[in-house]
Amino acid sequence: TVTFFNSIHMILQLEHWHLGYSQILRDAREQQDGSVVWILTNADADALAAARILAYMLRNDGIAHQLRPCTCYSKLQEILTTPTIETVSAVILLNLGASKNLTPHSLTKRIFVMDCRRPFHLANVHAGQGVVLFWDQNNVEIPSDGDNLSGTESTTDEDDSGSEDDDSEESSLEAEFEQDLEEEQQEFGMKEEDDTQVPATVRAAPREDDADYDGEDEEDDDAMDDEDDDRSTTRSKHAQKTNKAHDTASTSGTDEPQQKQQQEPEETLSPRELHRERRDRLRLYYSGGSYYGVPASYVAFILSTQLRFGQQGDLLWYATVGVTDAYLHARLDMYGYANLALSLRSHTLRLFPNDEYHRVGNAIFAEHLQGSSSTSLDLTHISVSEAGRVVCEADFLFFLLRHSSLYDSMVYSNAVSTKMQLWTSRGLQNLQELLAKMGCPLEECRQPFPFMKPALRRTLREKFLQHGEEYGLENLEFTSFKRVTGYKSFLSASDMAYAVTALLECDTPATMSISGKHDEEQEALRAFNIAYDALATNSSTTVILNEGHAVSNLVNGGDMSGNEGVGAGIRLAMSLQKSIIATAASLVDRKAISTLRHFRYALITCTSQESQGDDDMGDDDDDDSEETANNVFSKPIALSKLAHYLMDMHRSNGKWTGGKSRPLILAAEKPRTKTYMIVGYEYPEHAGTIVKNRFGQNFELAAKTMKGTFRFDSFDSNVVEVDGKDVQRFMEQLHYMMDSM
Repeated sequence: TVTFFNSIHMILQLEHWHLGYSQILRDAREQQDGSVVWILTNADADALAAARILAYMLRNDGIAHQLRPCTCYSKLQEILTTPTIETVSAVILLNLGASKNLTPHSLTKRIFVMDCRRPFHLANVHAGQGVVLFWDQNNVEIPSDGDNLSGTESTTDEDDSGSEDDDSEESSLEAEFEQDLEEEQQEFGMKEEDDTQVPATVRAAPREDDADYDGEDEEDDDAMDDEDDDRSTTRSKHAQKTNKAHDTASTSGTDEPQQKQQQEPEETLSPRELHRERRDRLRLYYSGGSYYGVPASYVAFILSTQLRFGQQGDLLWYATVGVTDAYLHARLDMYGYANLALSLRSHTLRLFPNDEYHRVGNAIFAEHLQGSSSTSLDLTHISVSEAGRVVCEADFLFFLLRHSSLYDSMVYSNAVSTKMQLWTSRGLQNLQELLAKMGCPLEECRQPFPFMKPALRRTLREKFLQHGEEYGLENLEFTSFKRVTGYKSFLSASDMAYAVTALLECDTPATMSISGKHDEEQEALRAFNIAYDALATNSSTTVILNEGHAVSNLVNGGDMSGNEGVGAGIRLAMSLQKSIIATAASLVDRKAISTLRHFRYALITCTSQESQGDDDMGDDDDDDSEETANNVFSKPIALSKLAHYLMDMHRSNGKWTGGKSRPLILAAEKPRTKTYMIVGYEYPEHAGTIVKNRFGQNFELAAKTMKGTFRFDSFDSNVVEVDGKDVQRFMEQLHYMMDSM
């Protein structure tokens, strides 16, 4: 283990993930008493599930740990620079930090990163022992260590275009180029007459921290590329002449020319050319766009199975919730989820076998409890509680089916609503027609699903598959995970993911401050704690005041009352979904989505939301409504759900397909700060697929070319916060910039 942790690249492949946890234990036990492990967690259900898994393992290993929410880069910097960091033995980052340069904070404390965001910042990759990355990909080429690990220098294409457009500038700077090249050759001990002194593998680009290296600013590079091309062409012609001479000697039948050819050193690139080639590799690494890898909860669960915690059903449940959350919120595509679901299914069957052999072997009979050894077939079978059992089976993409009616779960399902256009009266008529063909009376469909007639529930899947294709409802099944919460009562992983997300995103009376003043940071902290507690599988240590606080209370739907717990989260999730569909329909009806050459965009203001569902989204007083008004879509996950609903809506009706397909940008108003949160989304042509997002680089370039107030503080590169008075100019500048590229 020690040898492994002395390696240059601190990237842990899957088979080595347990070494990272072993190092956390070693760091914690080597420090003096009072040391603690910090777990910094992003505000999403996947990160919370991973935090639950890691907290369980650390608690069982006797390691003191502290869980802290961290939703932006400035907050991360604030936490890692506090004086109390001296008492910390290790820092674990869950779904945050991998795309930012963490090396300034890893000088004294080792940082362990489980982040689904890609690509990783190369400074973290080459940070040595300071930053430990849990890696899940083997087919990604990582550029070598050196200068400019952020990839912000100008590219070769830019250099070439600049040289072709300005030949006079190239000639004026020719002497300066010769001087720079001579200085670089002296720095590396290179001479033109002796190319064999330094191997090609050693002739890497100088680092920025070298004393004699001036960084080679972009303007010099722009003017010098053609000169380099001419020199490369000269060397190529010389190499061709040499090859022809060798070919002629080979045909003469003698071996002496061949020996000379082997002894002659190969042509090597100059330091400037090596530097330029490396910049191209950096450009390819970063310019592909941002994307997502394996969820952090899955990494944490596999880590637990590599240790001694692989038999814990609670940890498996947390992993299913995290992976399902990533799939429902478009951080995993259909194929990625299918692979991870297959892996989790194997662990489910290992921990909770459901075959006849195990059922008979685990059966309990009353006669055996009384000490009788009778083997008669007339034994009295005793049913035992299966609460906590995890089941894997196919399920429909209906929204909160077990906690609402069949009719509402279909109306507010993204898949059904967009395919049948249920925001229109015609779409609702088609839905009622479909239910009639399925033999489901409308009155029964409006009943809570657990109280529908058992015969209708048993035949629901068969009849839906029989008649759904006629209405375009195909491929609506996915591998789902459910947990037994009571007698014939289940809670699915998707329901839990929706509930936790709603508790994080929606304002409730429980998150408001007692004084009535709105402190965004404190409200986010309270929401984080409420969501983290709701994810727990056992609430026996807390006082249960309302129905829905504990998972075990969610029997046959539950009451869903209160402001905390899973029940409140499910109620808020339904209210949030209603607001998403109402806002999307309003944007379409008002034609509020503007179409430009390179993207579409829309502004989401508080007044543009025609409905917020129920009054559960916030209970502000009328007297200070202007001051306390909050836009539910100013939260990143809620805004992403709205964007994906809009894209699914127009993909289904064919209006955004083919040549009409464009990325989508949504700008959500934040009334308290008088700013807009702008998020860019790439448009996938096919449902269930994910496209790499390139808006991060475009946003930064647009911000650099105009005056205004911009805040790039999110861990997602496609998010920027813009001052309210600059948002329209930012959209225009972004369009002009993309038009000129």
